Amino acid sequence: MVGADPRARLAVLAFTTVSRNTAFPTWLAPDAPPPEPAVPTPPRRSVVLVGMPGCGKSSIGRRLAVKLGLPFVDADTEIEAAAGLPITEIFTRYGEPHFRDGERRVIARLLAGPPLVLATGGGAFTDARTRRAVAESGAIAVWLRCTLPVLLRRVAGREHRPLFLNRDPREVLERLMTVRHPTFAEATVIVDCTDEPPETTTRRVMEAVEAHREPARLKVRLAERSYDILVGEGLLARAGALVAPVLPARRVVVVTDSSVAPLHLPTLLDGLEAAGIAVVGTVEVPPGEASKSFAQLERVVEATLAAGADRRTAVLALGGGVVGDLAGFAAAVALRGLPFIQIPTTLLAQVDSSVGGKTGINLGLGKNLVGAFHQPLLVLADTGVLATLPPRELRAGYAEVAKHGLLQGPLWDWCEAEGARAVAGDPAALAHAVLESCRLKAGVVAADEREESVEGGRALLNLGHTFGHAFEAECGYGGTLLHGEAVAVGLGLAASLSARLGFCSQELPGRVISHLQACGLPARIADLPRGFSTERLMARMRKDKKVRDGAMRFVLLRGPGDAFTTAEVPPAAVEALLRDEGAGE
Repeated sequence: MVGADPRARLAVLAFTTVSRNTAFPTWLAPDAPPPEPAVPTPPRRSVVLVGMPGCGKSSIGRRLAVKLGLPFVDADTEIEAAAGLPITEIFTRYGEPHFRDGERRVIARLLAGPPLVLATGGGAFTDARTRRAVAESGAIAVWLRCTLPVLLRRVAGREHRPLFLNRDPREVLERLMTVRHPTFAEATVIVDCTDEPPETTTRRVMEAVEAHREPARLKVRLAERSYDILVGEGLLARAGALVAPVLPARRVVVVTDSSVAPLHLPTLLDGLEAAGIAVVGTVEVPPGEASKSFAQLERVVEATLAAGADRRTAVLALGGGVVGDLAGFAAAVALRGLPFIQIPTTLLAQVDSSVGGKTGINLGLGKNLVGAFHQPLLVLADTGVLATLPPRELRAGYAEVAKHGLLQGPLWDWCEAEGARAVAGDPAALAHAVLESCRLKAGVVAADEREESVEGGRALLNLGHTFGHAFEAECGYGGTLLHGEAVAVGLGLAASLSARLGFCSQELPGRVISHLQACGLPARIADLPRGFSTERLMARMRKDKKVRDGAMRFVLLRGPGDAFTTAEVPPAAVEALLRDEGAGE
């Protein structure tokens, strides 16, 4: 390349190597396969260091590479060597966009090879395509976060550098921190750096990298409306970094309720602020099913628009199923559709209502009779927040897990063996329940998004709900009966009806009822705190949204893992079951 046009050298900098600061193997042409390692080694991940000038990316990176047994690469050094020009001259001749494009390709090429520790230039991570390339490579991005006083001490004596030439270092750093910190916050791990010895910082970085656990990620595959479900602990504190990549603009309105807000809203707001996401409005509604009403819908929409929301402003639902359904419906109708993100804080919402895009409100005639399908951009299920749930709420959410178990089969076996641990609040059991429930629901929704399948499909997720919604409507949504409690009774009735009609074994209803009762849930009408009329319950079920051509439809069981929908259920059989289970005339 000696004597070649510098522009030509820059054009191939992504595919050329001059490994002067590392033993890293030669870059390959774009169509060449990566080399096979001489000795098979366990899979490992690259570590990408990002941060401000003076944060110590190179000094920490070299030490970290030694400890991890990985090669170290300085991206700026590689770029300069490949282009045959200092970075400052590349900027001067060809401009920043041209440089960023080449920088991105260099970083992507490096991360496509064997694992390494990579120190990036200060502005590299601010490029959205570079951040995406880092994320897609599976590397762990580490932000070495320093305060302004620490950076000022470290850059002292660098006044000759182009960045600080004839400028006040404080003003330069303050300006860069304002611009870059929101994107640095999208790093996988954040380590605060002080004036401690580099060896101490390196040890803390290594500990943070080793302690990091990626959230489980499930995909709801709906073509251009596909989105991820993230399941794990600590996601609320990192919400800004996690939602930023999917937001049309860094502007949101948060909808929550007055019970959730004191517990989790400050953590969410801090996380959003760290990523430079402006919260233009916060709307609180009363807790409970009564908030799924036209009055609260109008209030949420008006507050969202009054806050200055435009069509690129996202609505974030922070709360249980009520908040998710209400906020999602408000997002669906405001300005004919706003982007929407679910951040469920209850077990019921994490395992069920936050996934699938069903939004809506209740009427006096029944539940969820007004609504819309409006898919979220992302679902963040922070299982750590479940520790704040009252025991009754946790038990009610478990009813939906049991429902998913009966639909899936093996998950029902897990429920009978381990469900009590989940209801008792065991973190590992709860994480398993959320993950497997979301896995089941993501698959069902992808196959039948709008519940249009003639038989089966998404309608199967209504197992126990035809009965359950009738009980809820009779109780008036005032908190006397929680949704999950109504579903639990509905599951017992659905299993009993299946057995009476000869579809399943006679022992299955006993298993279902005994398990739910052992977990502290009502499973029979007699377990409920008030009486019910068979006539009124039947009238409610005839107004259920699943009714077709005047015929009630039920989800019934042949056994765990074998559910089906049918309208061929004699009303007399349903009436007899309700009376036998304790309903009056």
